[in-house]
Amino acid sequence: MAMFSGFLFVNSSSDAFAASTLDEVRERGYLTCGVGEHDFGFAQRDIRGQWHGFDVDFCRAVASATLGDPTAVRFVPVDSQNRISTLLDKEIDLLTRTTTWTLSRDTAKAINFTQVTLYEGQGIIARSELGIHQLSQAFEGTICVNSGTTSLLNLEDYLSRKNSKLEILVLETQQGRWDAFFNGRCDLMSSDMIDLQAGAVMLAPSPDDYIILPDVISKEPLAPAVRNDDDQWFDIVKWVINITIAGEEYGVTSVNVSTLPSDIPLQAGRLFGSQNTLGLELGLDTEWALRVIRDVGNYGEIFERNLGQGSQFKVERKLNNLWTKGGLMYALPIR
Repeated sequence: MAMFSGFLFVNSSSDAFAASTLDEVRERGYLTCGVGEHDFGFAQRDIRGQWHGFDVDFCRAVASATLGDPTAVRFVPVDSQNRISTLLDKEIDLLTRTTTWTLSRDTAKAINFTQVTLYEGQGIIARSELGIHQLSQAFEGTICVNSGTTSLLNLEDYLSRKNSKLEILVLETQQGRWDAFFNGRCDLMSSDMIDLQAGAVMLAPSPDDYIILPDVISKEPLAPAVRNDDDQWFDIVKWVINITIAGEEYGVTSVNVSTLPSDIPLQAGRLFGSQNTLGLELGLDTEWALRVIRDVGNYGEIFERNLGQGSQFKVERKLNNLWTKGGLMYALPIR
């Protein structure tokens, strides 16, 4: 019994002294974050090499909360094949690249999804010359899709269920998929709806040559992920995302957060004031929530400038609107 107790004591001691992700990030001085590349609206580099996009902003929000600096991020481009392995190999601290939260990924992989940041659906884009207006009218031809994605699995299920004669052409990269579509190797292409909308805006030689069909063949809840070996880091990322949603619910923006209006709800004053002690339980300071909104903005600001009406893509929020406006975005109680 004594030997067994001693063994337990040694193990628990070594666990206690293992460095947390937060400690490692702070010692390093920057966050490593996995994002896409040439991922329109989600993760792109401008001509100066600066990163922008929806997924990029959530990396910056975590850096602001944990390091006090939204620019303290090293972005690591990942694709649909290596995004999860890159996280598991500890090459990144956080994966924000568009990744669908599924049961198999959540259970078979040593990762935890944190919070849905985008409720998406899988759609289809087709050549206008086909003369079709819905997928059921495509009786034959080829449809492009990326490997290592839920899009491929969903498409296989859908075509099998419909006894479709469409042939699937699987491509490794987003760029390869778009090239194949524009070069005529496939008649249709399938991906997340916003990806199709954004790609058509940015890449289509002539927008009139292509049509996004109304068919939505799957649900695609996209969520940032972390390794499942650090509950504190999991909680930090989850609650940083919740803070952006709560900010929008309370009407707190990057413009007014530093001088909160007098009619702001009491709970909002506690969250975004300079003495928010809730962060202490996460290992953060008292101004973490204030910084997230000040440096990056609330959820509505993040969506609108990257994907919505403030962007060139003009994506409507729909399911990604606040729950009070008919959407699914709902901040967990932060108190």
